[in-house]
Amino acid sequence: MPAKEQLTAVERDKVEIDPNFDFRDYVSVDFDDIPPNVMAMFKWAGVYSQLQKGFFMIRLVTPGGLMNTEQFTRALELADDYAQGELCITTRQTLQFHWVRLPDIHKVIEGMQAVGITTHNGCGDVARNTVTCEMQGVCPHEVGDDVRRLIEAVATDPEIQQQQRNLPRKHKISVAGCGKACAQTLINCQGWVPATREHSDGTSETGWRFHAGGGLGARPYLGKVIFDWVPCDLALEVARATVEAFRRHGDRRNRTLARLKIVVDRMGPAAFGDLLLDLLKERGIEGIDRIETAKNPVPYIGASFLSGQGALPQRQAGLNTVRILVPRSEIRTETGREISRLADLYGNGEIAFTSRQNVAIRHVPDASVPLLTEALHKAGCATEGFERAPDIVACVGTTQCKMAVSDTRQSCFTLRDELSADKDYWNRIGPLRIHFTGCPNNCAHAWSADIGLRGRRRRGDTGNVEGYSIFIGGKLSQAGSIAEHLVDIDSDAVNTTVRRLLDLYLANRKQDEPLIQFVERSGVDAIRTTLFGSEGDHA
Repeated sequence: MPAKEQLTAVERDKVEIDPNFDFRDYVSVDFDDIPPNVMAMFKWAGVYSQLQKGFFMIRLVTPGGLMNTEQFTRALELADDYAQGELCITTRQTLQFHWVRLPDIHKVIEGMQAVGITTHNGCGDVARNTVTCEMQGVCPHEVGDDVRRLIEAVATDPEIQQQQRNLPRKHKISVAGCGKACAQTLINCQGWVPATREHSDGTSETGWRFHAGGGLGARPYLGKVIFDWVPCDLALEVARATVEAFRRHGDRRNRTLARLKIVVDRMGPAAFGDLLLDLLKERGIEGIDRIETAKNPVPYIGASFLSGQGALPQRQAGLNTVRILVPRSEIRTETGREISRLADLYGNGEIAFTSRQNVAIRHVPDASVPLLTEALHKAGCATEGFERAPDIVACVGTTQCKMAVSDTRQSCFTLRDELSADKDYWNRIGPLRIHFTGCPNNCAHAWSADIGLRGRRRRGDTGNVEGYSIFIGGKLSQAGSIAEHLVDIDSDAVNTTVRRLLDLYLANRKQDEPLIQFVERSGVDAIRTTLFGSEGDHA
């Protein structure tokens, strides 16, 4: 019998180091005395070492992006005390603290635990925060009543959240409220979409269409349909089996290949579906004959209905969700306190965080919408520009991240300021999704944007020059598409290059076709030639 391969250093650490840290044990420990491999395991508790030595990021876990005002206010208080008075919203609908010192980590974690919010599995090779549509629970398009139940089931399941904490790499799950793209189904390891079927006796039943194998990073893949139909009572079992399939078949030798998307791609969607059915049989799950394998693995996701609305009527008659545009995801605590106060005054105290790094106040009566909107404006909050030029998504970049190579924060604000200042211009453009990501890990989803900018550096005459690779044409509707490379630029050319692209679009679009359709019709090669001529891949 051949000898087993030795574990890699990372895999050995995951076996030997207990990730259930008590950060009170580190209050008096010097930063330099913490072994790097131990610090790397802090991620399992939602704690990540920043670029700046001695400082940490702490990520919360908020399934489906929901908090009440008591929880939000506690986060704001802790941010004031330990995170320089600011919180950041992530693309996975939760909050991050930055600039937390080692002796204060336990204070933030315990402070949030006291109001029912955990950091458990905030990072690491685990199932991450479960995401959904920002309107989940209140959307008029939502199908059935099982969406929140599945989100909560996955987020609290002992097997997924406790036993499966040594996966090959991170595992991401999305639970949509309907068949539209609002929940970003196609870029998650698991993508659950509700579906309704009619029976011969005239009754209807709500179940799930199950997708798997999506993910971005340096090697982007879009999810495929694995099962056309999963009954509601078997959805959690399929989710568990998918995590187990990843645990068994994910690559533990090469972390660049250690994602479920690689497993699904190599096996093929049909074979991966057969694997899941075999695992369910192995587990003794009854009723799996009711699961229907996909007739066609190509997804068919509807376009998001979110397109610029500041206030959205809810499925609950007479109530609305009012959205708040947050510049580059950063909320100062004084602004957050006013948002919290207004959520209590005009809503029911429920706050939602969105995948575009914004905030929403829910359950606002019709008569209170203008009052709330006016109060938000007085507090300096914007309530328009969603899914338009001012609504730019960006990671933290070189401001705080060790892996970033470009200052996405500064580039984002510079471009946002220019585009936002000309309201007529961005109104003429219409729907527009611009994403800045600081490195190939693609935390800000540049691959799926209309215009995605990924950090890069080139060697200049006096050293490295910071810049971006620009990609265009990404989308998460229909079968989805990965943005294609347009050009490489230096950071000081971001504004002029984006403006040239948008001006070309406005001058040549047909009627009111959105940018994605213009790119699909024109082709990226033709757009590049028109804009840059013989300059090739660098402008």
